[in-house]
Amino acid sequence: MSESTPTPQNETARRKAQLSVLVDLTDDFCKFHQECAFLCDAFAAVAQEPECITEETSEGIRHMSYWLKYQAKDYYQRIDDLYQEAYSHNKQAEVQEKAQENNENREDDRANGSKSYSFKSNG
Repeated sequence: MSESTPTPQNETARRKAQLSVLVDLTDDFCKFHQECAFLCDAFAAVAQEPECITEETSEGIRHMSYWLKYQAKDYYQRIDDLYQEAYSHNKQAEVQEKAQENNENREDDRANGSKSYSFKSNG
């Protein structure tokens, strides 16, 4: 078996690892969602009482806004990484499947006595 062809054990291990990453991402995002809900409620409460907005409060809001922005970027990157891995694996599997079909077709042609010709273009 060639190295480019995944064995069932390798495929199972890859899927388990990918599922583990997805579970971790989901758990982390659930916590982030709860933190966002809390912060939105806090921001709304502060906005209702503008006289309470001190320099420290303003700095805290700025800091939390910055944190939220970069957390969202991190989640986007983690989701994109997972997507790219799955997409790449799927494309690779499609290519391997097509190559396998082509090999089977050639073997069928040989078994049936047909000749298969391949033409190369010089252009």
